[in-house]
Amino acid sequence: MATTVAILSDIHANSTVALCPPTVNLDDGGTYRASRAQRWLYKRFQEFAGEVARRREETGKLVVILNGELADDNYHGKYQLVDPNPKTQMATAVKALKPMLDLLRPDDSLYVIRGTEAHSGRSAWMDDKIGEDLGAVSPREGVHSYWHLQLNVDGVKFDVAHHPPLGPGRMPWTRGQYAMRLAAFAYMDGVQAGEKPPDLYVRGHYHVPGDSYDAYPVRAIAMPSWQLTTAFGYRIGSSRALPVGGVIVTCDRGRYEVAKHLYSWLAAGYDIV
Repeated sequence: MATTVAILSDIHANSTVALCPPTVNLDDGGTYRASRAQRWLYKRFQEFAGEVARRREETGKLVVILNGELADDNYHGKYQLVDPNPKTQMATAVKALKPMLDLLRPDDSLYVIRGTEAHSGRSAWMDDKIGEDLGAVSPREGVHSYWHLQLNVDGVKFDVAHHPPLGPGRMPWTRGQYAMRLAAFAYMDGVQAGEKPPDLYVRGHYHVPGDSYDAYPVRAIAMPSWQLTTAFGYRIGSSRALPVGGVIVTCDRGRYEVAKHLYSWLAAGYDIV
């Protein structure tokens, strides 16, 4: 029987412009209510989870890969955080991910990848702790997350990590080549090491979605995030929010099918005076 693999990256729960449940109970007894943009993100996340549920009913088995930065404790600046308390940050991530986590059955698998220390704490400890709380697959005793996951699902080889070896650049014409460059890197890296390259090479971190398709023997997937434009994004000129979303891969005896689900936030438009 085939297997459905759902991949999500850069959740950034606890950011005021990222995925958030409708309400968050703060440590001091107050309540944070999701903004209009966050409510839109949560609805899109529920839609994506619905697509995963539909797919897994066709295949019978589900693997979920959470590719880093599940909760956000951004040490560059605290003004766009829901709560500075790490306990609340992690609880918010788990609550935000609930529509996806509820799909997991006893025979399914959950994998957590470690993200960036600037968001997930030293050595990405929050990603690992959330992995422990959720019962994620453990690579060794006492560890509940991966820096680098190499996984064979029904004969399809996945190479997944949060950080890519290169970036997409800020220009639209460089973003379009980003996934191609990742695929070229993955292919040549495997060949030089004397190894057969993976089928799918998945990276996150930059929030720029991309797909190399069949340009190389290895297919590179650059993951979108679940976060809209931050103060840092505005500072580097990214006024238009990048698409958010996730990827669903159906694996069956060495063959696979990729379905990318991207959602674009529509800005309010120009003010009229």
